[in-house]
Amino acid sequence: MEGKLIFFTGVYDTLDIFSEALIRTFRKIGYDILEITINDLADGLSKLAQFVHTPVKAAVVFNNLAFNLQLNNGKNMWEELGIPCINILMDHPFCYRDALEQAPSNAVVLCIDKKHMEYLRRFFPHIPIVGFLPHGGLCLDQEPMPIEQREIDLLYAGGLSRKFIDNVMPDFTQFAFDAKEVANTAYERLITDTEVTAEIAIEEALLAKGIRLTDQELSYVISQLHYVELLATSYYREKLIHTMLKAGLRVHLYGEGWDICEFANHPNLVWKGRISAQEVLEKMHHSKIVLNTMTWFKDGTHDRVLNGMLAGAVAVTDESIYMLEEFQSYPQVNAESAELVLFHLKEMEPLAQTVKDLLKQPGVLQQIADNGRKKAIRSHTWENRANELQEGLLT
Repeated sequence: MEGKLIFFTGVYDTLDIFSEALIRTFRKIGYDILEITINDLADGLSKLAQFVHTPVKAAVVFNNLAFNLQLNNGKNMWEELGIPCINILMDHPFCYRDALEQAPSNAVVLCIDKKHMEYLRRFFPHIPIVGFLPHGGLCLDQEPMPIEQREIDLLYAGGLSRKFIDNVMPDFTQFAFDAKEVANTAYERLITDTEVTAEIAIEEALLAKGIRLTDQELSYVISQLHYVELLATSYYREKLIHTMLKAGLRVHLYGEGWDICEFANHPNLVWKGRISAQEVLEKMHHSKIVLNTMTWFKDGTHDRVLNGMLAGAVAVTDESIYMLEEFQSYPQVNAESAELVLFHLKEMEPLAQTVKDLLKQPGVLQQIADNGRKKAIRSHTWENRANELQEGLLT
């Protein structure tokens, strides 16, 4: 028996599927696991009271779920119990400023992008341990079918947040400066310079107006204006899909918000709205190519990429520092060595031609898909991530 771990689930299926994958691996390793469902928190906390009678190594949560749980005395539960809480962030830390400000003193916060880790170290120096844990992929318990037998040429699974941007816009009257102008300047910077992070674009837009803030003040402003990143992400997601459609390619699209696009009724577009995370995995097993644009991750990856590779499809995604270091990309290397296709956000027209050419060469597609799947199985599953957590934090 390695020890005991606590997990929390029950809010988002996209996160629960990651938790369940980690739980399976940790049980294989030999851990005793308590899984608490937020939907039945009272029962879960009752079981927790029994579970902690003997030492627990850690609680593992995603996106702050139960990270800030307080006892009746108002103190953080993890501090009081002396149980480290490992908080794995699937989004940029600026989305969670309040939760991170109140992090327990024994917190561990892990990011899926190295730039996010740098952000944490600068703006949340009170968090004792921060680190990088790349996204993991999920394998369905089935052998992937050959590329030639797959009925979907191109699959994109992801929402368009531009439609819902009003839900995250701040009250601009709270600022002593023209924050909307700062945000607009930052957005234009992201569109023109796709290597820049949103936090850098916002800070430099402020400095250009002669506005100098403390790190605490700046952290707040960035958290309020982070919608510019959602807009930039949406801009390039729309551009990718539209570019593929204009090139005569047929795209199967899953996710919310796409009805606001001018191409929503394009004859080459098959848009089905939102489906569950499990259904996305199944669709990937019927796809030749899985398209992706990062959620503005500049030194990390996304589970869509890894899931696509594990499903035996060819992943086609925009590049990041981490992706360029970790994977061999076609056509920079030949199909015998390539593991996926990386592209620059500013070079979508050449990408469309590359995709068209690949779809005419099922043998080449199959070779890249096979290479990618082998690499993902070897290094990029949630089982790999569980083992990394075991070796890096839990031994």
